[in-house]
Amino acid sequence: MGTVPLPPCNMNNTRESAAMELWTGLACLVADPKCEEFRRFGDDGKGAYVNIVAWANSEESFVERVKQAATELDCILLEVDGTQLLDSRMEEPDYPDELITMRATAQRQPNDTIFGCFHTWVQSHVN
Repeated sequence: MGTVPLPPCNMNNTRESAAMELWTGLACLVADPKCEEFRRFGDDGKGAYVNIVAWANSEESFVERVKQAATELDCILLEVDGTQLLDSRMEEPDYPDELITMRATAQRQPNDTIFGCFHTWVQSHVN
């Protein structure tokens, strides 16, 4: 798992002052073609799916945080699927075990975007 730090939220902005909650989703990432020597997905990986956890005040701000974090990793975010509050996701019987550790990390590091295990694919097109 990895984390990408982000600057603290601007609490002076009315929209940003809403209660922060932990959100999660499954991100689909591909390499930024402008990045030479990209190896984040291994030698043959074309992209990856990864669980993400981050503090946000809305679904929209969560997706924006994920997009910014992906850019900092030289990736392009294609989509975020299953975006929901982390507590709601963890009430479902099939939630991934890694969300337990990711939640603990996010609570210790509230300004970071927490990435789970990268599940890569090697086909030339997104599944």
